[in-house]
Amino acid sequence: MRTGARILLILLPAGIFGACQEKYDLSTLPQQPDTPLDTSYVELYPPFPGFAGAEDVLIGNDQLLYVADTRANRIVMMDRAGQIMSTRTMLHPHAITQDMRLDLLVGGELVASNGDTAGAIFRVHLVSSDPDTAHHLEKSRIDTVWRELAHPARRFPGLTVFYDNTYLAARAGPDNSSFIDPDGRVLLFDANDAFITPVPALTTGTGSGITNIYVPTGIASFPGVKDFILIQSSQGVSYAAIWLQFQVTSDFIGWVPKFDPANPDQRGVDFIRPNMYILPQGVAIDNVRRDVFIADAVLDSVFKFNSRGAFKQESFGYHRSGGAMRQPAGLAYFSTVLYVLDGLTGEILRYRLSSDVPH
Repeated sequence: MRTGARILLILLPAGIFGACQEKYDLSTLPQQPDTPLDTSYVELYPPFPGFAGAEDVLIGNDQLLYVADTRANRIVMMDRAGQIMSTRTMLHPHAITQDMRLDLLVGGELVASNGDTAGAIFRVHLVSSDPDTAHHLEKSRIDTVWRELAHPARRFPGLTVFYDNTYLAARAGPDNSSFIDPDGRVLLFDANDAFITPVPALTTGTGSGITNIYVPTGIASFPGVKDFILIQSSQGVSYAAIWLQFQVTSDFIGWVPKFDPANPDQRGVDFIRPNMYILPQGVAIDNVRRDVFIADAVLDSVFKFNSRGAFKQESFGYHRSGGAMRQPAGLAYFSTVLYVLDGLTGEILRYRLSSDVPH
């Protein structure tokens, strides 16, 4: 077992992403002054191994760690020390989140009566008056709250819950030809799992617009508000990360881009630099500082932005992790610790800013 911590050396943005491919020249981002080591990320040991093609990781409202262990067909509950508390079999879980009632919502799959495998959303009831079943995944009641039987190729790679238990489900699939019901959409549900509407601010289809979506891969929301960040494959679009904020005015209620390249005052915001990513698969938010983390599986990198959309120098990748991070597929953040789920190695890696590490 490895113990201790390793300092990740600070480099300029152009060199931090030792990736298999690079679509965007990060040297065009603002060059910050040389940064002292107290703003670098430190890996915490040991990593948490034992996952098979896992696609999502979550720190729940109950402060426990959950993993959608996709190829192993299970969801896993762990404490933050990495000890497995319980597991539950589920066909190909892709995404996981938790509402304020401590129910889990999972984007997974089911086998229909005709034998087709279809995407579905499941609700896992962790709270129970029976101490023998409360917070035991293997004993919890599971309800299927949404299923895509008419479109079996659709999947739900991202879920996020707002403060009022309404939630969003990012849906993806191979067919976006329909104007009325394309596969690539973000669906809004109420707190009782009733479908309300696709998010109207997002436009399904290829293009260079800030709200064009085609193949969503993940989603995360901010606490106390209904702002959220959607990530997607760069296939056919210029912006693979979209930051939407919820507005209420006398004549409008809904989502609008927080940063819009059509606004001359916002064109220089780092977050909306076009063609920055190849395949973002993980997104997380620091609920205290409002920093945003985005993991690109192809670039082997974690991008960090502050609440104003400015690129943060402590972003890191394969080389700055000493080769530990190979294919980041999921992210979670809690109490100064960034959890990185590596889809290739099957490990959860943990990082903390060295200024936050007790000395």
